[in-house]
Amino acid sequence: MKLQEKLKYLRTESGLTQHQLAKKLGVGQTTVAAYENGTHEPQLYSLIAYADFFGCSLDYLTGRTDDAGMFCAETYAPPKDEQKLLAVYRSLSADLKKLVYDTANVYAHSPLNRTEKEEKSEP
Repeated sequence: MKLQEKLKYLRTESGLTQHQLAKKLGVGQTTVAAYENGTHEPQLYSLIAYADFFGCSLDYLTGRTDDAGMFCAETYAPPKDEQKLLAVYRSLSADLKKLVYDTANVYAHSPLNRTEKEEKSEP
């Protein structure tokens, strides 16, 4: 798969439009479109931004390996509800991200978060 195809694949698998991805990466929509249709090659800093955003390696993006390295949509696509939640989370300020994280952590350890299996095993 060519670089332009990987960039488009990762974006579409993440459920993002070109405009949404451009906003998250701090570039114009026409820049994302140019990368995806192959009319422009991304600079190194742009490739790093893509790799960081999608959680995959530069070697994977540039075709030096088929191993995505870290998390990558091609090797693990979270369910759509998780993708939507992640997209909302990524749009938050650092302070709000901390608040969301702290709140989720409280609920993760709450009795309200018990699974059916845990409830059935109690006397």
